[in-house]
Order: sequence, then structure tokens, then C-alpha cells
Amino acid sequence: MSVMSIASAGMRAASLGVQTAASNVARLPVTDATRLGVAQTAAARGGVTATVITAPDDANAPIADLLTAREAALAFAANASVFRRQDQMLGTLLDRWA
Repeated sequence: MSVMSIASAGMRAASLGVQTAASNVARLPVTDATRLGVAQTAAARGGVTATVITAPDDANAPIADLLTAREAALAFAANASVFRRQDQMLGTLLDRWA
């Protein structure tokens, strides 16, 4: 698997994390709302696979959800940086071959 594929898989997983945390925050006023989480597993050929799961109830859920969203946003930014760097390296390589 290429570096770009691994980074894009990480970006998809991070995006799902932000969406799930936002969903949890939006449903705070709803009684008996099910909390959601994201389970990430390593893919066989590199990268990560993310799936939405049911999360246990937590008294500190609002704070945990905000921290989870921030963590996912940072993970997205890190993977986007890797993606951009790989694109720059490929461009430099093609320029040298031209």
C-alpha cells in the first residue's frame, strides 16, 4: 500500500471520529440517546479501518467527546501533512526525471 493510501485511510478514520463526536454532542439533550464511538483496526496491507460502534455511557461524556473531536482533528491534520509531503516528493522525483 502506498504512503498516500495509508494517509488517506487515516484521514477517513479521523473524519469519522470528528463526525461521531459531533453526533454525541448534538444528542446530549436527548434522553436515552446511544453514545457512539469509533473502533480503529490496522488494515492488512497498511493503513487503518474505522467503524462506528456503540460506546458505553459515561458521566464525563461531553468533555470526552470534545477531546475526542480535537484528537481526531489533529490526526486528520497530521495525515494531511503526510499526504502533501508525499505529493511534493513525487513532484520533485518527476521533475528530476523530466
